[in-house]
This record gives sequence, C-alpha cells and structure tokens, in this order.
Amino acid sequence: MHSAVTTSLRSLLMEEGRVCLPGIGTLLVVEKPAMVSLMEGKAAAPCARVAFNANLVVDDGRLRREIGPDDADAFVRQTRDSLDAGRTVLLDGIGKLYKHESGDVRFNAGAGNFSKASFGLPTIDVKPIVRKEKNKTPAPIPDAAPRQEVVPAAQGIWQHRYGGVLWYAAGLVGLLLVLYLLFRLGGALGEQFSGGEDSPPPVRERGVTPAGGEEQSPTIDANQVQPEAPPTLGGNDGQSSSPSDNTATAAAENTAIIAIGLYARQRNVDKQVRRLSEAGYTPFTETVGRNTRLGIEVSYRDEGRLRQVLREIRARYTKDAFVMRVNGEDRRPE
Repeated sequence: MHSAVTTSLRSLLMEEGRVCLPGIGTLLVVEKPAMVSLMEGKAAAPCARVAFNANLVVDDGRLRREIGPDDADAFVRQTRDSLDAGRTVLLDGIGKLYKHESGDVRFNAGAGNFSKASFGLPTIDVKPIVRKEKNKTPAPIPDAAPRQEVVPAAQGIWQHRYGGVLWYAAGLVGLLLVLYLLFRLGGALGEQFSGGEDSPPPVRERGVTPAGGEEQSPTIDANQVQPEAPPTLGGNDGQSSSPSDNTATAAAENTAIIAIGLYARQRNVDKQVRRLSEAGYTPFTETVGRNTRLGIEVSYRDEGRLRQVLREIRARYTKDAFVMRVNGEDRRPE
C-alpha cells in the first residue's frame, strides 16, 4: 500500500502542487531557477522541488479524495507512529520525513522534478569560453601639415575686379529704399494733419436729445401691471411634498471566528498570537486534541465586512483560512 500511496502523492504534487498529511504537515511544490556551476562545469534547467510546512496540518481532503478515506487514515497513522518512534519515513521520488531532537518534523527533498515545463530535461556539461585579446599596435599618425586653402584662379580674379562694384551697388539700393520709406511716411503725416482741419462738424440726429440734455423714460401706469403667478412644486398648487417616513433599521452586530491554522507547539501559537495582536486583530485560540487552533475574532454588521477581513487574512497569512464559526454556530469551510 505504501508504494501506491507515494505514487498518488507524486501525482497530486505534479497536478495540484500541494497535498496535506493531516496532523503532520503539508508538502508543497516550489519553483527553482536554472543553476549553472562553473566549478563543477554543470548546467541544470529550471525545475520544481518539494518543500514541507509543518504548520499546515489541517486536512485539505486531497489525499482522501485520491486513495479513499480508509487508506488515507491508515497511511497517516502509520507515518505518525514511525516518526514518534524515531524512524525515517521515505517517500519514494519525493523525499524523506524524520523527527528532529527538538520534536519538530523535518523534511529532506529528493531529486525529483515536479515541473511539467522542464520535466525530463537532463543536466548538461558546460565549459567557459576564454578569449585572449590581441595587443593591437596603433598605426603611426603622420605629421599633420598645415592645410592651405586653395582658391581657384578665376574666382580670385573676379573678386579683384568686381568686388568693389558690388559693394557700391548694394549701398545705392539701400539708400533708395530709405528715401522711399521717408517719402511714404511724410505723405501719410500730411494727409492726417490736413484732414483734421477740413473735416466738417458732426451732425446731430433729429429728435434724439431733448432740450433738458437727458432722455426721459416712458410713463408706466401701475393699474396695468399684473403680478406673475407664484411658482409651484411638482405642478400642484399649494401642495408640497413631505419627507419619507421610512427609517432604515440598523443591522444586528455579529461575531465570527476566522480559523488560520492548527499548531502542535505552544511556542508557535504564542508567536502567531503576538503577530496578530500587533497587526490590530483580536486573536482566538481553541484546544483541539493535542493541537491548538488559532484564529481571529471579528465583529461586523455587514457580510461584506466579514468577506473583506477574510481576504486580508488569506493574503497576509495563509490561503487556507476560513470562517469557522458565526454567532456560536459552526460553519463548513468554503
């Protein structure tokens, strides 16, 4: 039966990545990166090895589902008896379990690879490539002779003959442009001053300004002014909507217990209680056989608040946390 159980354990680790041995601990699959050893000249592909967590002792139901409740209970009981007797339990292809002098259950992983992506890839021999750089002697740089600008003969003759004429022509064009601008500016100023003297006086419009100098407003008869109708709310005259008399009833306050884990050693329980208190939670402990169940106590009015705290506990401590009790009534784990 032992070989059939270890075969089922390897299958569960390969497919689901974890399996719990109730009351002993949980086997977990952990990814390992590729390793290159220049000392040994070996290179190994990425793989997945098995690790062990002695604090996760709550049954997750995987082993019972795989081999049946009776065989699972018999295997766990036989393994626990062997560990209590000081014997090493060998799980073929997975590793071995043993009990340390301190009373803790330890685990040594085997060399099996539980990664589907790299399963079966062998270790290969590698050798470093050593390259020797050649000493390159720089080529001698010839003495830089002073660079002389070569001007074509035809260009030099043209500049000598016609260079002065071009300068005179440019100056003449500039002078003509200045005179033209002054002429235009003088004509504009002359038109402005002459237009100010000959402009006719403004003509006053007929019948606009009375003899008194101010415009009189028209006379309004007070008997012809009709007041506007007062505004109404919702189209009903003289009626106003009254506030609703319905009042919301406050939800009753509930108390729930969220279970975090089952611990065998009191030292671990005290350490976890201290961590929960420092984080602002209310710790809860309960004796279950030879173990101690640890959790937190939550008071809430809304079911959403309870789910929020449960998500926080699963994210910060363990994914196996569940609501164990609500208002003194036990709940089945989700």
